[in-house]
Amino acid sequence: MTKVKLDLAREAISRADFPVAIELLGELVAEDPENGEAWQELGVCYLETRRPDRAVEALTRAVGSGFAGATTHLLMGHACGSTGELEAAAACYRRALELDPQHAKAEEFLIKAESLLESREHYRSALKLLYSSEPGVQDLNRALRDLVHSIAIFDESPARDNLRECAERILVVRRDRPILVEPSSGLEPWIRTCERGYHCIRASNWAGARAAYDEALAYRVQDGFVHHALGFCFVELDEIEDAVRAWLRVLEIDPEYDFAQFGRVKHATR
Repeated sequence: MTKVKLDLAREAISRADFPVAIELLGELVAEDPENGEAWQELGVCYLETRRPDRAVEALTRAVGSGFAGATTHLLMGHACGSTGELEAAAACYRRALELDPQHAKAEEFLIKAESLLESREHYRSALKLLYSSEPGVQDLNRALRDLVHSIAIFDESPARDNLRECAERILVVRRDRPILVEPSSGLEPWIRTCERGYHCIRASNWAGARAAYDEALAYRVQDGFVHHALGFCFVELDEIEDAVRAWLRVLEIDPEYDFAQFGRVKHATR
């Protein structure tokens, strides 16, 4: 009778009739609280009906009964992740991979969970720096880096909501530094566009600055300070994705770049 009822529950699940499946499975676990298969299928039903807390409870019972294969831990990972318990979710996916090293889904979701955890750590670090009692220039600099990394790792990171505020606070305390170049007729157009962009930023003319620095990149693409300035232009123009890409490019060129410094091109002999 137990097998018949379990088969009926699985058939109900296959046609997405979860109320019927839950009723049948509820009867099974009431009759036999150690029925791990029934607890696992009940966990599936709760996941499908968006009740992750109940899914965690059911799958915990499945594990406790000794019915704990890779799939059980995969499902538990999904349930924990849906409740926001990312560390627990990652641990479940790791356990699934221990039981079945070739489990592609467990590997896929472990990578996702670890990425989300990394994004969250960058975000928390940024908030701590940004909202300390008196954040200094370097605090704001590091906060911007963490916000950028958080968004780069997870596009929907809440760091998006803090990026513009951090950028604007850096603009208040920004410092200028000379970018010295040797006189060369080939560099004159690049120097002119960089100078125009620099003055546009000082006037908070973000559209003008963007146009100028975009033109500068047509002459030279490896200048971190140009990508850096473009990042501020983009964020002020509410183009967050472009801002993040620009600042990531800066860090590719110079991993230690100081985001609180803005460059102004000058001839080395002047």
